[in-house]
Amino acid sequence: MAADEAPAGPDRAPVSAGWGGRRLPVSALPGLALFVVLAVCGLVGLSGGIADGDGPLIVGGAFLLLLFGSLAAFLVAASSRGSGAGTTLVPSPGGGGRAVRFAYSTVTYVLFGAVVVSCAVALLGFAVALGVRGGALSRVIAVVLAGAAVLLGWYVVVMVRHAPGGLLLSPAGIAHAGLTTFYSVPWVAVHAVEARRLGTTVLVVKAEPSPQSVLRRYTGRFDTGELRFLPFLVVRTYWLAADREAVLSALAFYLARPELRGELATPEAVRRIAEGRTRA
Repeated sequence: MAADEAPAGPDRAPVSAGWGGRRLPVSALPGLALFVVLAVCGLVGLSGGIADGDGPLIVGGAFLLLLFGSLAAFLVAASSRGSGAGTTLVPSPGGGGRAVRFAYSTVTYVLFGAVVVSCAVALLGFAVALGVRGGALSRVIAVVLAGAAVLLGWYVVVMVRHAPGGLLLSPAGIAHAGLTTFYSVPWVAVHAVEARRLGTTVLVVKAEPSPQSVLRRYTGRFDTGELRFLPFLVVRTYWLAADREAVLSALAFYLARPELRGELATPEAVRRIAEGRTRA
């Protein structure tokens, strides 16, 4: 065990020293402050544009408010610890049964989507502005920007289509339904679960390659980056609506007790997690 880890037991996974406290590092605070200032500038511009009947100022102010307001709100939401167990019983990803799901936060979904949509609108606006200028180089740049805007729009559509994401525990294994990816590993391939800080706090399910594992990339390599740790299953905790400690304890509990994994297809597992009976 590494020196920066808390002791592990049969019901407790190793926890790195950076796991406690905020889910986002203190280094994110200057960015948060900047986003707040820019959002306030957008609000001032929007208010002034409405008062003066200035169309371009209204559009510019609204865009700044939407983009940087969403970014600031996303960082605030991502810094929270989550609330309660937040578990539900849903159909198992593999079919033929049910699974316990720790769902993604609706707030982070909406705010992230707002950021991506704002970027797409900005790119499309610049593309139109350059396209009407008439120059050959301007038109080439406009096509590139328009293509990027379409790509972002497609990403949002795929993200919404596969919502809601979450971490799922079933008698067969563990699955992570991400924004635009899906990855599952069987219990037999899992040898440890850990809490780590990789820029932000993450849950790590250490697994070996297995023919029973399932990997789907709905947007190809255009994803949030968690799959670069394959065959490990990695989840950034700021996506989860649940208390990260409840999720970690549930993973450790059922990893250590294979004889109880069958209850993951029943309401008993939801009750056990909600009542804190998976904690050490």
